[in-house]
Amino acid sequence: MVEMTKKKMFLRIAAIILIFHSVVAVAFKGGMNIGTLLTGAFGIIIIIWPYLSKYIKRYRNFYRLVKSLLILWLASFVIIQSLILFTAFTVYDNEAEYLLVLGAGLHGEELSLTLLERMKKAVEYLEANPQVKVIVSGGQGPGESIPEAEAMARYLIENGIHESRILKESKATSTMENYRYSRQLLDNIEGKKNHKIVVVTSEFHIFRAKMLAARNGFEAGNIPSHTPVYLFPSYCIREYFAIVKSFLFDRL
Repeated sequence: MVEMTKKKMFLRIAAIILIFHSVVAVAFKGGMNIGTLLTGAFGIIIIIWPYLSKYIKRYRNFYRLVKSLLILWLASFVIIQSLILFTAFTVYDNEAEYLLVLGAGLHGEELSLTLLERMKKAVEYLEANPQVKVIVSGGQGPGESIPEAEAMARYLIENGIHESRILKESKATSTMENYRYSRQLLDNIEGKKNHKIVVVTSEFHIFRAKMLAARNGFEAGNIPSHTPVYLFPSYCIREYFAIVKSFLFDRL
């Protein structure tokens, strides 16, 4: 009985933390997205599950099915989160010819917090490697006044990177398209098929970025940019669903 009480108390505390984190992430520039909302949703599910399971148990076969599906989903979630975390903070610089910066959203013409961190890391790399050119990749989505690539190029120029080093890819609306259209751009410019690149993207995005770079035939290094601690869990949750989608559907 004491053990059960401790378990219930632990789960309730965990649920409150998840809901609180969701509120904080939405409030502080995380925005309302699947990652920030799902952390809170998980907290709510933990709270209502004891009551919900009592009802479901009346239908034994259905309960077994739900339980089995939850176990399978949880196993996949743990495995993918482990892959995200294992690759999140690794830096691999392959002496690239080009730096590729993946877009991450705008607010009007203003860089999102995630994209701003990527651009800071890009400037740092380009200053240290003056022979490297840069591709800024990102189209124009809802709530954006200009293509992401244009805003990214402006940021680089404002921070001392000469315009002659910047190539703009302004059509992509997904990571797969970032690579696909950047590949087409480089094929046309370089007249060859093999390109050495280093990709700047957020820590939580490294695993999927590496997977899709390989699918597009890139020999790619990677440089992770910083994600605020209070947003990192939400982005990792959202990335789980993005990885599943990319694994199944993002193919040439």
